Formats: sequence, structure tokens, C-alpha cells
Amino acid sequence: MNTRRNFFKVLGLAGGVAATGVAGAAAIIASSEKSEEVKQIEKIEAAGSAGYSSKLTLGSEYGQFAPPDVNRFAIRGIGPNFVPGTRKNVKVSMTVGPDGEMYLKTNGKWRKIVTE
Repeated sequence: MNTRRNFFKVLGLAGGVAATGVAGAAAIIASSEKSEEVKQIEKIEAAGSAGYSSKLTLGSEYGQFAPPDVNRFAIRGIGPNFVPGTRKNVKVSMTVGPDGEMYLKTNGKWRKIVTE
């Protein structure tokens, strides 16, 4: 009875690994030429909240960390302190285009994400 249970445990693990391999489809970012969909996304983005565009935006800060302040009671902002002039804010955005496909904005350019 235990061997039968172990067999199904291994079978379940192998099935999960096989399904992960199938589900891991490749994503390709299409060329940066401006299609009609990209123009529509940019138009809605320029209109602001009046365009009712919803998008997912992720951002982060990078830079050289400042040495810790020797005064423990100094008031400082939330988050890491960076050496002045080294802070860099980066962000990416993702949205659904008018054709129902995903679009990614990196370095100020919208590009279509193609999955096959």
C-alpha cells in the first residue's frame, strides 16, 4: 500500500514538472515601431485620468548608499539615504492594449509583449 502511495507522489511531482515546462511560454517584446495600438495607448496616457487608462507600474530607486549618520537621533526620511546626485528612479509600466494584448513601457517606449 505504501509503495502505491509513493508511486502516485512521484507521478504527481513529475506531472507538476511537466506542466511547468509547458506553461513556461516564451515572451518576446515586439519591435519598437509605433503601431496604431501603441499610438492609442500613448493618447490615453497623455489624457491622464480622463482617458480611464489603468496600468500596472513598478518602480525602484538605485544609487550609492550614504554612510550612516553618527547622530542616532537625527531625523531622516523613510527608506535608504543615498549620496546626493547618485539617486536614480526607474520604473516600468504594463497595460492591456485595445487589441487585448499586453504592452510594456520601458525607457519611455511602449512595446507589445508577444507570447507564443
